[in-house]
Amino acid sequence: MTTTTDRVRVPSPSTDRAAHPAIERVGGASFGRLLGTELRKLVDTRSGRWVLLAILALTVVAMAVPLWLGRDTGSGMLSLLVAANIPQAILLPVLGILTAANEWSQRTALITFTQEPRRVRVMVAKTVAVVLLGMAVLALSILVAGLAHVASRAAVGGEIDLSLGWTLLGHLVVIQALGVLTGVAFGALFLSVPLGIVAYVLVPTLSPLVFMTTAWLREHAAWFDLATAQAPLLGSQALTGEQWAQVGTTGALWILLPLTVGFWRVVRKEVK
Repeated sequence: MTTTTDRVRVPSPSTDRAAHPAIERVGGASFGRLLGTELRKLVDTRSGRWVLLAILALTVVAMAVPLWLGRDTGSGMLSLLVAANIPQAILLPVLGILTAANEWSQRTALITFTQEPRRVRVMVAKTVAVVLLGMAVLALSILVAGLAHVASRAAVGGEIDLSLGWTLLGHLVVIQALGVLTGVAFGALFLSVPLGIVAYVLVPTLSPLVFMTTAWLREHAAWFDLATAQAPLLGSQALTGEQWAQVGTTGALWILLPLTVGFWRVVRKEVK
């Protein structure tokens, strides 16, 4: 008796692509697609939508204060922008925390990282998306501040001056970007929205107390405290080399370091 074994030939993608056109190489999502997805998630999720609405509402309320104080002479463009920056400096980092940590708090990380297993690529897309949104909010604030300035000065017959200067505009962009990146860093570090928000609120509150403990820390606070280093950015005068070095040093300490650790945690963390 003889036994015949039939061998089934499995098509190889490299050799049988022409004979089997349905066989295609499946690759990961492009960065543009990831970026578009993260931008959409910032505005079409409930938490992101409410944070954005709160930012816009509080920005309008903050601008109403200098408008009321300057009702007799008209409000200046700079005062309106500084007022608008206050709620944005508080809430935009919260949006960054939500972006970085929401996947783990809402237990959607399994879906996200199954569709795109390159986790660092996803985190970079999240970071770029929230920075772009922060720049869009800044541009909208400048537009609204300009309209409010024109209306307030026109109402009292005052002179209209819409010039900001490239130096101040650059400072505003840096402040906005650093604020958003701070939120992303804390969110990635803790991978928990509540813990990230608590840390983001407590660190700026407690760090000035620490820097007041010794004379040396008080003297060199600008090299360690993010708020102290960024204070000159609120003016229209160009920063000196030392001041930029202080901004860079504090940024590396409070943003780059936790962001790097956070990215490492995302790569290493088990998805359940």
